[in-house]
Amino acid sequence: MRRRWSEERRNNQQQAEWIVAWLRKNGPATIRQIVCALNEAGREVKAHIIQRALIKSPFVTKAGETSIDGDIHALWKFSTD
Repeated sequence: MRRRWSEERRNNQQQAEWIVAWLRKNGPATIRQIVCALNEAGREVKAHIIQRALIKSPFVTKAGETSIDGDIHALWKFSTD
C-alpha cells in the first residue's frame, strides 16, 4: 500500500504549522522576523513553506504594512476571524 504523504511533505507541513504557532505567540511579524525566528530555532528556511504558512493557512492574515530600512514589508498575524 502506498503512503498518502511522503516524509518530505509531512516535514513541510510540520514546518508550516510551526510558523503559524510562532505567529500566534509572537505576531504580528514580517517575513524577515519569521526567517530570524526559524534560524534561531535551528529550522530550515524555505520560501515555499513560508508561503504555505502565510497564504494557505486559514489562521494567518495580513495585518498591514510597515517600513523597515526604507522598504515596505507586510505584517502577518494569527487570526481566528
